[in-house]
Order: sequence, then C-alpha cells, then structure tokens
Amino acid sequence: MEGKFPIKAKEMPWSKAGEAYVLADTESKKTYPLDPISFLVWVQCDGKTQVDNIVDIFTVNGNRDIIKAAVSGILDKLANNGLIKWV
Repeated sequence: MEGKFPIKAKEMPWSKAGEAYVLADTESKKTYPLDPISFLVWVQCDGKTQVDNIVDIFTVNGNRDIIKAAVSGILDKLANNGLIKWV
C-alpha cells in the first residue's frame, strides 16, 4: 500500500438507500452497499491521491493514527471486493 495509489477498478453508478450508498456494476449486475465513510473513501480513489491525503480529509483533533487504521481497513475491504486496485 505504501507508495501506491488506490484507483477505482471501474466507474460505477451509485445511489443512496437510507444511510447506505449502493454501487451498481452494470456489467456483472452486482451491487455493493457501502456505509457513508467507505463511500467517501471510494470516491477519493482516483489513482493520483495518496492514502495519506485521504487520511488527511478525515483527520480532526489529532486522531490521525485511528483514522489511518480505519482508512487502511476500508481500502483493504474495497480491494478485496474488487472495487479498487493499486497503481
């Protein structure tokens, strides 16, 4: 993960369903529900934004270590579901 940049595996249309955001893969017809924070992390995955910059977006009042761990976990989950890849 260090030195690499997360990028969406593909652009997908999304919709909001209650508190969740749902990504829709039009090719496979699969849907991926994401909580609001995971969705915001996914949106930042453009292949140019470093993980540390994504962490900075969510960091407030010195909670950077906690946020970095959470963002890393979210990125792992997104990668495991095929929603992002590393470049």
